[in-house]
Amino acid sequence: MFRHHHSPDTLADRIDDLMVAVFILDDDERLERLAEHLAPAFVYISPQTVVDGVDGFSEAFRRFRHDPRRPTTLRRTSAVDGHHGHFRYSWQRREGDDVSMEGWSFGWTDASGLIVRIVAFDGLVPGELP
Repeated sequence: MFRHHHSPDTLADRIDDLMVAVFILDDDERLERLAEHLAPAFVYISPQTVVDGVDGFSEAFRRFRHDPRRPTTLRRTSAVDGHHGHFRYSWQRREGDDVSMEGWSFGWTDASGLIVRIVAFDGLVPGELP
């Protein structure tokens, strides 16, 4: 039996699904797909923004849904490392064929496996010491 929407098998699947869903052009479909993976009290923190909920997370990526000739994609570049409901992974954002940013994120899930928080950092290593 095939289902239109499936439950992710692993946390890595859930994160990969989020990385695709933020770029879906149709607003209703994008918000529905994001809601499948994010807890109601979800918070996303990046160097550029802090947002709450599915709508906020969707809005945080709005500027990347701009040019279908140069589509933006996100992909994990590491396994998801996790324990006790906490996780981390590295990622890469591409615009067309060009790598526009690399970084890493960490976060945690609730008891049901929904993502409660993601904290993203641009760049693969911390900044230089003063």
